[in-house]
Amino acid sequence: MDENQISKQNMKELLDELDNTDWSIRVKAILDLKNFNDPQIIDALIGKLNDENENVWLSAANVLKNYKDPRFADSLINTLSDNRDEVRWHSAYFLGEIGDKRAVEAIIEVINDHCEEVRINAAKALGKIGDDKAINALISSLDDKNSLVRKEAITALNLISPEKPVDALIKSLNDSDKNVRSLAAIILGKTRSVEAFDDLIGTLDDEDYIVRISAVHALDKIGGDQAVKPLIKALKDLHWEVRSDAANALGKLGNDDAVVHLMEALKDDNAFVRKSAVKALEKFNIF
Repeated sequence: MDENQISKQNMKELLDELDNTDWSIRVKAILDLKNFNDPQIIDALIGKLNDENENVWLSAANVLKNYKDPRFADSLINTLSDNRDEVRWHSAYFLGEIGDKRAVEAIIEVINDHCEEVRINAAKALGKIGDDKAINALISSLDDKNSLVRKEAITALNLISPEKPVDALIKSLNDSDKNVRSLAAIILGKTRSVEAFDDLIGTLDDEDYIVRISAVHALDKIGGDQAVKPLIKALKDLHWEVRSDAANALGKLGNDDAVVHLMEALKDDNAFVRKSAVKALEKFNIF
């Protein structure tokens, strides 16, 4: 037999092994079949999405994600209601990677799934697909009991339409998790949400310095003379990085009211703060 015939024979043997009673053999066959370029393989792997073993299912899905076959998305939409947690959350994950908008309503249905991994990956998927129909569901997820779900919901809302859920993001500035509060501040700054200004000023008093840094960056993005006074206050923050970033922000804003305070920052105990103060003052032609 020539090489082509040998290759076809090997492929046929691997296709036969997809029905082996040993799940590990079925998995190995799937992984080997990905090296062949033949429509029969896609058909066979689509069939394996009904396999009772989740390792086989996952292996088939991992190969099929590289093909643009609508049957794969259809199957994933169905397996969002599978009784196995791992299959459901992987289904949401793969649907996000595919980006098929037909899946949006089905993913919204599992945004309140009892499994945290399903909810996390559902939020991620909705963000990647980017359909406005998901906004209300994602806003609701900002109250999820799991902080990772809340964080992914904020990220997803930012991807879909960052300007729309401003009120919900302002509420997230008071979240119990510092990472959620920090991300909310960053996105509110990114969208230059003037209506969030007062709440961001309040966030400068957050107990966590990472959140306070995010608030400084947000006020820097929003800008305007109204940001000068709170940023001057941040020059006295207990954490050097907050003080340093506040100095940088005041340099960008260029309001003369900051000059005296930046001069005082030249005496700061931290070298990074002093360096930021120098750079800021250079923008006022002080040096």
